[in-house]
Amino acid sequence: MDKIDFVVTWVNGADKRWQAKRAEFDNRSLSKAGMSSDKAYRDWGTFKYWFRGVEKFAPWINKVYLVTDDQIPTWLNIDHEKLVVIDHTDIIAKEYLPVFNSNAIEMNLHRIKGLAENFVYFNDDMYLTAPVAPTDFFQAGLPVDMAVLSPIVAEENGTANFQVNDMEIINKYFTRNEIIKNGRILSLKYGKNLIRSLLQLPSKFICGYYEPHLPLKFKRSTFEKVWEKESQILTETTATRFRDKSNVNLWLFRYWQLATGEFVPKNTDKLGNLYSLSNDNSQIFSDLVTSKHKIMCINDGFEIAELEKQMVLLQDSFAKLFPKKSTFEK
Repeated sequence: MDKIDFVVTWVNGADKRWQAKRAEFDNRSLSKAGMSSDKAYRDWGTFKYWFRGVEKFAPWINKVYLVTDDQIPTWLNIDHEKLVVIDHTDIIAKEYLPVFNSNAIEMNLHRIKGLAENFVYFNDDMYLTAPVAPTDFFQAGLPVDMAVLSPIVAEENGTANFQVNDMEIINKYFTRNEIIKNGRILSLKYGKNLIRSLLQLPSKFICGYYEPHLPLKFKRSTFEKVWEKESQILTETTATRFRDKSNVNLWLFRYWQLATGEFVPKNTDKLGNLYSLSNDNSQIFSDLVTSKHKIMCINDGFEIAELEKQMVLLQDSFAKLFPKKSTFEK
């Protein structure tokens, strides 16, 4: 089995120094900031459990790369043999910094020095909550994924603009028939998700792919290949300090792998589940404590009443699953 690395991005939105830096460059009101609003940077105090999950449920991992903006959690053991802290200055040109746009940061993950050819990218709200195997992510040196067609849905503060921009590039290089053939679109391995594709097949063009909102599996060489072909748009996204409708996003590299057929087809929905925090999170807490899924993506929510109370309840649930410190902690 080839080496597999994990990459995770993190920001401490409560850091006064970081807040001042952001305010220096952001003249928009929060109502207009959208996906760059305070919610996007809010820290629920659960990041240490991300590391506990990695140590407990993926001890086979080669390296963990933590990508931050001159921030290191106070509890983190930076001398851990498997941990490498990557600052934005290590992967993004000085002229584009500071940057508060996750799209810009993610465009440049392949520039991480020493990063393995096969790596898994996590947002800091995606937690391992049950044992995972290398084959859950890669098989025969290829990412495990599913090429399922799905319409792009426009919603406030959503990712539709990025997806449209991504698909414009995909449709530039691949025909409809190539996308269907290479993606094994009609594979029974996708389970009930096959229905999504069947509903889209009558269309004369490929609108978009279904996004499972779980950690993404990448070949480092995929980033390099797309950068060779579309350096202008990727550079323009890198140069955008805050998210903008003109951006492409990380999904472009996933779509490229699907369109070229460089992946192993499987119903990846079975790997985990997406949750959104609200005023009643009892189901989230229950599924977390009982390890119902291998991976749980726990998104922040809007207008949560008694926010501090919900934070404490979430932290308590994580503590029940992971009562002991990991060696990634001091």
